[in-house]
Amino acid sequence: MRTVAVVMGGMSSEHEVSLSSGREAFRAIDRRRYRPLEVVIGRDGGWLVDGVRRDGALEGAEALRALGCEIALLMLHGTNGEDGTIQGFLETAGIRYTGSGVGGSALAWDKIAAKRLAATAGVAVARDLVLPPATADDVGPTLGFPVFVKDPCGGSSLEVRPARDPAVLRRAVSELGSRRLLVEAAVAGRELTVPVLDDGDGVPRALPVVEIRAKGGFFDYENKYTKGVAEEIVPAPLPPPVSRRVEDAALAVHRLLGLRAMSRSDFILMDDGTPVFLEVNTIPGMTPNSLLPKAAAAAGIAFPEVLARLLESAGKGATMDRAWNASSGRSGGRSTGSSTAPTAGRSSS
Repeated sequence: MRTVAVVMGGMSSEHEVSLSSGREAFRAIDRRRYRPLEVVIGRDGGWLVDGVRRDGALEGAEALRALGCEIALLMLHGTNGEDGTIQGFLETAGIRYTGSGVGGSALAWDKIAAKRLAATAGVAVARDLVLPPATADDVGPTLGFPVFVKDPCGGSSLEVRPARDPAVLRRAVSELGSRRLLVEAAVAGRELTVPVLDDGDGVPRALPVVEIRAKGGFFDYENKYTKGVAEEIVPAPLPPPVSRRVEDAALAVHRLLGLRAMSRSDFILMDDGTPVFLEVNTIPGMTPNSLLPKAAAAAGIAFPEVLARLLESAGKGATMDRAWNASSGRSGGRSTGSSTAPTAGRSSS
């Protein structure tokens, strides 16, 4: 029986969501196979390891080793959780962990870098500007309105602002206050998300596509985490060829960024059937309202089995190599890829 640290909380704005994910995972983990330890990282950086306070990451890692911890099940969202920081620390400390490695986590965390790489694979992306070097004055003439203003390294839609005119745009830029902002042209269409999960052999497979029908047309924090606010339909009511196209795009992003074990990519589906890539999450939410567990359930994969797959893939360096070289990517065994071209339109997160 392996000892597993379920790591949650963290210092980001997504602390509460992470606690919900972590506690759900702690409850659901198969205790016939794993002995879970609850590890809560406080907003101040302190670690609470199995109920005992530790001052900082170094003491926390020492405590995990002393308790015989073999794997860290990362349920951390946001900065210092999904951006490669905790991954690098755990590698240095010699503790295996679930999910993507340092490089893949860092690339996926930066929405600008992820979009640029996705476009090189032929995945459609929305037109955008990066501030700076562009300025707020460039947005209207270049992209028109409405637009979405995003902190490229923010999560859970907390650092996203819709803007329908120059005055709202300037207010959004001031509120976000980042050194770098991503401004995307709005894309008209249906909002979809595609979770990807490794199978038993470590090969990434697309789970059923989920359609999100958000209140007010924007999948914000309230829509994501308040039960019953947004309608989430799984599997999405799409013709099979369109579903395959969206799945292929999600798998292309997952492979291109070198992601491991799981991810969830968000898209807007245009009327012509083109999926426009928005962003990818390397540690998707695992709360009762979260999308990856719902898609897995629709595919017949119970939540404890999702966690078991993550834990079994943890630290297996060959997993990513197999994912890159696998000839099939969906549960049906088709080869995957995407031939969509960059396009303009509406964006959401």
